[in-house]
Amino acid sequence: MKTDKLSPDEIKGLLGQGGTDNETISESSLSNREMEALSELLNVSLGSSSTVLTTLFTEQVTVSNTKLSIKRNDQLLNNTKEPFIVVLGEYEGGINGLQILSVHVDDVQTMTNLIHKDSEENHIRKQFQVVEEVVQQMFTSVSQSMSTVLDQEVSHSLSSMDLIETLNDFPVTKFTDEEWFVEANFQLKINTQEHMTLHLCIPVRLAKQVVGILTDSLEEGHPEETKEMQFQSTTQTDAASKTDEAAPNIQSVQFSNFDESGSAHAEPNNLDMLLDIPLQVTVELGRTKRMVKEILSVSQGSIIELDKLAGEPVDILINNKLIAVGEVVVIDENFGVRVTDILSTAERISKLR
Repeated sequence: MKTDKLSPDEIKGLLGQGGTDNETISESSLSNREMEALSELLNVSLGSSSTVLTTLFTEQVTVSNTKLSIKRNDQLLNNTKEPFIVVLGEYEGGINGLQILSVHVDDVQTMTNLIHKDSEENHIRKQFQVVEEVVQQMFTSVSQSMSTVLDQEVSHSLSSMDLIETLNDFPVTKFTDEEWFVEANFQLKINTQEHMTLHLCIPVRLAKQVVGILTDSLEEGHPEETKEMQFQSTTQTDAASKTDEAAPNIQSVQFSNFDESGSAHAEPNNLDMLLDIPLQVTVELGRTKRMVKEILSVSQGSIIELDKLAGEPVDILINNKLIAVGEVVVIDENFGVRVTDILSTAERISKLR
């Protein structure tokens, strides 16, 4: 058997440190850590646009978390229902690259009806105007949020927009040489009644550029905390593979000694760059479940019994995540809530899973 030693370049290639072949592989994939970082950035940035969208639609708008996948340019948007409107945009400044956004025409019509109550059905010019307005305002907010998080000047501009009858009518290679893309699917939920699905695509190269800036900023700002987070992530992964009996012990080790003094001491100074990001605060009085026939019988004056007792604390949610409880108060002529208890760090982290 012949055994040849690997050259230094080959070793670097296997370790992901260089080589032409490695660059090809790198451009077609993201590591789990990169996917998680990109997902968090998109969730925060897209979530920050809910405020401007709420103003635009005059209805409460929430943005769901993104679902990411890696696709070749010839498979891009293959899950998008036809026909759809595609919007091309460009990021400039601290990051540079193409963005592709698609919205099904039915969802575009829903947007149009909400903004222009008297709009004509399937009026394509009006639909284009609405899509342009929604995307422009939404991604202006997204780019501002990215600028804050990445500590880099980021701007977004629209390049072009078109109605696509079939997916074959949209050859991605006509607009860009990028081969691999990250596709992020998310929904705009308007007052819990209307759900509109959007497909957002950016090149893997741009995704790596964004994640690189983000991770470099975190490591430079507080490297010790980054190491601790990596250790906790590894511990959680190991815990998932063990039996349920071992899990409580592992969690106890992770989240022990979280007192006020320790939290104040460990608070990173670089948290200031996140302070301008808007978050949605919701106070939940209670919930209940009813059969369809019971819902259909609801009329004006009907009383729906909730699952909480009178005087019981209400839940306080930030971006739909429970973080505290409180009691309802009246401030002048407005309702308010007085925070009576905040969930522990361990409980808040468990709610995020």
